Amino acid sequence: MSADSGSKGAVFAALICNTLLTVIKFVAFAFSGSGSMFSEAMHTLADTANQGLLFMGIKRSEKAPDAMFTYGYGGERFLFALLSAVGIFVLGCGVTVYHGIHSIIDPKPVEIHWWLFAVLGISFVMDGFVLLKAVAAINRTRKGVPFVKFLRSTSDPTIAAVLLEDGIACGGVIVALVGIGLAQVTGNPLFDALGSIAVGGLLGFIAIWLGYKNRSLILGRAIPADVQRRALEFLRSQPSVEAVHEVQSRVLGADQFALKAEIDWNGRWLGQQALPWVAANKDRLLQQGGEARFAAEFGEAIVTALGDEVDRIEKELRQQFPELKYLDFEAD
Repeated sequence: MSADSGSKGAVFAALICNTLLTVIKFVAFAFSGSGSMFSEAMHTLADTANQGLLFMGIKRSEKAPDAMFTYGYGGERFLFALLSAVGIFVLGCGVTVYHGIHSIIDPKPVEIHWWLFAVLGISFVMDGFVLLKAVAAINRTRKGVPFVKFLRSTSDPTIAAVLLEDGIACGGVIVALVGIGLAQVTGNPLFDALGSIAVGGLLGFIAIWLGYKNRSLILGRAIPADVQRRALEFLRSQPSVEAVHEVQSRVLGADQFALKAEIDWNGRWLGQQALPWVAANKDRLLQQGGEARFAAEFGEAIVTALGDEVDRIEKELRQQFPELKYLDFEAD
């Protein structure tokens, strides 16, 4: 399974689960008036809207390159993931914290029933299922990279968003459970309001982190340092290459990288590779057109050989690093 299909599956599963949970939680809030349940409902509504944006971004990023966008539409994923982060901050964090503060200023009695805890239990199970699916998708793609380092360096913000949102969702259920439980035991709705604010704070933290990550990807972050280092080591190890200069790289989409470099080609090596051609064609060309004809044909042969060498290097680089979709080597 590809990394892209793994992230798409995780986002789709999260979208379906959170749509169902949004309806359930808002019904529970309507009957109870619980601030913690309201925060949970708003949290899940925000997750549903954001995962809809993420899924749309994935679909749009899969469009093939065209005349207007010759490098493809991979950046659409970053744009929609950034919009998702803004949605988490405004709809999830902002509304939830506001409701919690309003409940502290103007407290109202909370009707707590056993089925509130059942709703939270169902939510924990479903969010936990999506969380495990996101973890499994990451484990299939991180290739031995430590988990936290992978989240920091991945070029697919959608899978990181699902993981963090549903991780916070599971934590939010626990916070809401504690808030509602303390409100029931003490009869003080303050605990319920504090639970609402705590869930909103968690959402705000995730939104800021995701916003910062997607900002760097939209600006054109360089490809992972280890990928660039190994790619350059491969280039410099080729007998046809004397030196590599002016290296530039950019993340174009999820696992879609561009690498540009100016290369000082080894003309002597290329000339030596052309010796069989010279032996086979020199006398004939000199007889047909003299030195001018030989020089012209030899120059054409060298240029063709250099083109073939570039094609070989690009093919082997892509075999080692499939994410290097666009390679641009200029002669220095």
